[in-house]
Amino acid sequence: MELKMVSFDGKEYSGELSRISLPTNDGIRTILNNHMDVVIPVDIGEVKLIDKKESKTVVVSEGMFNFKDNHAQLLVRTYEFPEEIDKNRAARAKERAEIRLQNELSSKELQETELALKRAITRLGSI
Repeated sequence: MELKMVSFDGKEYSGELSRISLPTNDGIRTILNNHMDVVIPVDIGEVKLIDKKESKTVVVSEGMFNFKDNHAQLLVRTYEFPEEIDKNRAARAKERAEIRLQNELSSKELQETELALKRAITRLGSI
């Protein structure tokens, strides 16, 4: 299958895969070549890009995955390969979110802070 991954800020990645595994709100979904057409919401987590010779991991924020006619599109808020992650920046983001969670927050602020914490933990876990 042909994959095109795009972030909200326009960062792009393309590649040929034999399968892709995606984090969703109900677990990991794996899509193989010749899969039926599907649209899947993607959660914060690690995506596995697998071809015949190797496997790559990429950390993504929330987004959508679309698969049709062996063409996959992954549209996400952000994505980073492990070698692109700044460990110190991710650790600071985690610390800021943990401190912020100790305060009284509106439901929207709480949700945003929990997502920021989840992104930071995922990024740190992939290094």
